[in-house]
Amino acid sequence: MPMFEIPFAYAAQTVAAGKRKLVPTILMSSVMVDVPEASAEEAPLVLRWHRYNWGREDRHHPPYDYRLHGGDLFTPVYFEYSGRPDHHVGLSEAMDAAAEGYRGKMNPLAAGEEFFRIPVDARRRAQDLEGVMAIRSSNEDEIAARIRAKAADLVAVDGLLFRRAGDAEPIYDLSRGHLKTVTLGSVKPEHRDVRTHFRVDQISEVLDLLTALEREEDASEIDLDDPETYRGRFHEFVEVFDPGVLRYRPDQGPKFLAYAAVLVEGEKSRIAEAPVATMVAYAAVRDAVKAGAAAPEVCTLLENYADVLLAEAGDDDPHWRHPQIVSETMTYRMSPIHEKEPAFAAGPRP
Repeated sequence: MPMFEIPFAYAAQTVAAGKRKLVPTILMSSVMVDVPEASAEEAPLVLRWHRYNWGREDRHHPPYDYRLHGGDLFTPVYFEYSGRPDHHVGLSEAMDAAAEGYRGKMNPLAAGEEFFRIPVDARRRAQDLEGVMAIRSSNEDEIAARIRAKAADLVAVDGLLFRRAGDAEPIYDLSRGHLKTVTLGSVKPEHRDVRTHFRVDQISEVLDLLTALEREEDASEIDLDDPETYRGRFHEFVEVFDPGVLRYRPDQGPKFLAYAAVLVEGEKSRIAEAPVATMVAYAAVRDAVKAGAAAPEVCTLLENYADVLLAEAGDDDPHWRHPQIVSETMTYRMSPIHEKEPAFAAGPRP
């Protein structure tokens, strides 16, 4: 595993000899990091996100290739700046960019102050100040730790750099009535809805919803065993070579609890005018939400609240919230329930 010395600039508060005034000073230091290397066989291709170029429909971006290494997903590191869009950076290029002292996407190990504008002969280190200035405080250790953490998320596969994906697993999003491919981390848990957010291997569910939204009746030409019959329906199709790497588990709980909180807030200004039974049912929901009760308990209380609203209003003129509450509680009841993985199964894959 090769070691690299990464220079960086950090901010320090210094005091000149015989003086009291603190002087902000930029100093240089360096930290040694290692970046593991692997072959394409050791870090196999498991997902391929075909990216659509929204600005140039005649040209597609290079696909995002997700690779599996050490039980984690990794995505390519690109130099994304004018003149070289979507350039998959090599390990040596990344180290050269870090050595130049640039910040931003050009430098995957960027941390600390940008120092490329400081002439080489003017880049002072702490030892250069001995006898001249004393350092009262600095963020040197903090910057060094950030660089080490960034390096720990990198791996070079056949010389090309990949970064640990974290919450960058792709999912299909139909929340706005049209199909998009987004990263899991771009959708907050309380916004994820089992009716509109899907794993990239839930092709059947996505196509069913697309058909309903677009009011198409004939889907006879679609063969789920043949991606070529349906991939044209996706602007950014994700090829799945190993479904076992997908970690997203659709969970309606956070979305449902967020809905309950909004309902409680929306009803509080007019609940005083409601019948006593309605106020009692509402208070039970409100108290459970404020206490942070689990989704199953809140769901039961909301179902009771819906029943009370229906009984008070009658079948001929139901309360306007009743069908909404029924829809949300039924969706939650019918959504998957995922047990937490046992400790022995929650670690990295072998």
